[in-house]
Formats: sequence, C-alpha cells, structure tokens
Amino acid sequence: MRVCGIICEYNPFHRGHALHIARARALCAADYVVCAMSGCAVQRGGFARHDKWTRARMALSCGADLVLELPARLSGAPAPEFAAGGVGLLAALGVVTHLSFGCERESLPHLMDAAKALHEETPDFKRALRAHLDAGLPYPRARALAAQACSGVENLAEAVARPNAALALEYLRALPPEMAPVPAAREGCDYHDAALGALASATAVRAAIARGDLSGALDAVPCPDLLREAEARGDVHEEEALTQALLYRLRTADAAELAQIAGMEEGLEHRFLAAARTAATRDALILAVKSKRYTYARLSRLCTNVLLHVTRSFAVAHPAPTYARILGFRREAQPLLHAVRANSRIPLVAKAADFSDPLLALDVRAQDLWSLGCANPVLRASGRDYRTSPVIL
Repeated sequence: MRVCGIICEYNPFHRGHALHIARARALCAADYVVCAMSGCAVQRGGFARHDKWTRARMALSCGADLVLELPARLSGAPAPEFAAGGVGLLAALGVVTHLSFGCERESLPHLMDAAKALHEETPDFKRALRAHLDAGLPYPRARALAAQACSGVENLAEAVARPNAALALEYLRALPPEMAPVPAAREGCDYHDAALGALASATAVRAAIARGDLSGALDAVPCPDLLREAEARGDVHEEEALTQALLYRLRTADAAELAQIAGMEEGLEHRFLAAARTAATRDALILAVKSKRYTYARLSRLCTNVLLHVTRSFAVAHPAPTYARILGFRREAQPLLHAVRANSRIPLVAKAADFSDPLLALDVRAQDLWSLGCANPVLRASGRDYRTSPVIL
C-alpha cells in the first residue's frame, strides 16, 4: 500500500490545494492520500476562518481519503514544531510512505542544499546564525543567511526564505528514513498574494471575503457550495473576533504570569503589557509590539498562546501528537483505516468523548474559543467537539 501524506491548513481549501492533492497522488502513485490538517489554530497565528469539519469536507470532496486533526499545540506553533508535529503524526500511523509538500518553483533546486546545511549545523553555521541574530534579524532570515554562507550556494537565502520553501525545509529536517519526500512546484499566486486568479492563494480568498467580494471568492474555490453555506449561516471566525478576550487576558495579567507563555522570550511580555493598555484591536496590538526582530506571524502566534494559555512547560511536555483524531474520511478508504488501526503507534480517535489526553483537552478549548468568536450567535455554544461526528463521504 502506497500512502501519501500532506500537512495542511486549507484556510480555506482552494483550487491550488485540489491540484496539489491530484499531483501528489500521481507523483507517488498513491493508493490513498492522508491529510494532517490544522484544526482551529493556524501556523501564521490566529484561528481558521471556517471550522475544521467544513474544511475537512472540502478536502475529501477534492481527492483526500482521510483527514486527521493536527493538534492545536502544534498547528499554532513556529515552523519547526509545526512541521515536526505534522510529520510525527503521519509517521506514527505506520502506513504513510511518502510526504508531499508544495514549494515555490524557484526554490526547489536549493531545498536539499539548504536542508543539509540546516541539518548539520556546523560551528561555522552556528557562528553565522548568532551574528545575524545579534544584528537584530528575525530567526528565519538569520538562519537562511547562515545556511547560504555555509553551503556556498548563491541566492540560497532568498530562495528558501519564501513561505512554502521555509516549511519545506522543516519537513525535510523532520522526515524519517521510511518516508520519501515528494516536493511539488507551487502553481498560481504566491502565498501572500491578495489578488484573485485562477489559482488564487488562501490569503486572496480570505481577502476577497473580507472586502465583501464573496462571488469572487467562490470562483476561486473548487467547493463553492460548501463555502457559500458556511458564510450564509455565519459559521465563520473573523480575524478580530476574540480581540476583547485577548485584551482582557493581557490587561489582567502580570509580567511574571505572561512570561510563562510558550514563545514569550527576551522580555516580550513587557512589550505586550504596554501595548495592551492602549490597543483597541488585535492588529494594532501586534503592530505596536512588532519590530525588525519580531515578525508579525510570531507575535500573532503568541496572542493565540495567550488566549489558549499554552505555557512553556506545557509545550515542552507535549512535543508530539499522542493520538490521531479523525475529522473525516471517504467510505472507499476503509482498507486504509484498517491498516492504520493495525499499524499505528498512537490511538486512532473518532469520538472526542471517548478519549482523554492533555493535547485533546487543548483542542477542545481551542474549538470552544473558535465557537465563542463565531459570527452567528446561535453557534457560540461550547462543546462542538463532543457533538460533531467525523465527516463521511
């Protein structure tokens, strides 16, 4: 059995995602495609616009066979932990033979050289990294420049600093020997491109919805009916939905308490506390703390950790998935489910009520917060994880 894994967010699922699934299946000659998908918390910080079951249904409708939830502890973490979590979840199933990931076309030739430099971390690499960090550069940029210096590959830093390439490098670093990497060239708009097109990015689709161009967003996705239905019933979470909750947490915390939050380093708690006194929006809060050294995405992830109360000690104690929770599957994938149950090193969970685990408790808390910020007040009740069954197509 050949099984291709994909680590994803699908926020929302667009035509480029559908193309990637089809291409990954073909490149791997895969019998099945398994997606390890972020639940509520996303890697760029904040929460997904649509709930995890809607996004799982979109993926299953467009070629995926099984969608599992990447726990919030890892889905909202920095790239190395996000990648290691996704790879760890897929590897623990005991059946995934390949991992496919998208990457900017111009970055593909540099991936292996960069991955080698990052993996070895020679003394020269560490010195170069420290020098760039001391110069005030953010960690991803500093690391890319150090890799370029040690590999001798010209323009490597620019190539691997692109969003998909940066994650691709982390996948390669985390990949076990038994899982073959299958990079696929990203087609269409860039990750951050807000312009709609035939292969628009998730950023562009969300931007279109935000400015009221729902018809444009629907044209950019392969499952327009599912997107339309979610938007019509108000089953969505806006960027600023939990601003008041976030500001409350910050304005009632002290520096010592805030310093325990995962990722809160180098005195950042003091910057957050000062900014929270005057900021009226989540965006304004982050911009007030942002500097050359601290990227928007890093600070956005910190806001999510504050809301979910993800402490440094919790993060250290839970570095990898301890279960595989099913968000949805296709009926034709029953042989795959049987193989996972027979080979998996972690439990396969279909019902949240039937399983107890600290990571799952965090997922439930994340979903409850997501629901609290739901646009439709009727849908704001807690406990959706316990009331919602996996999607079956």
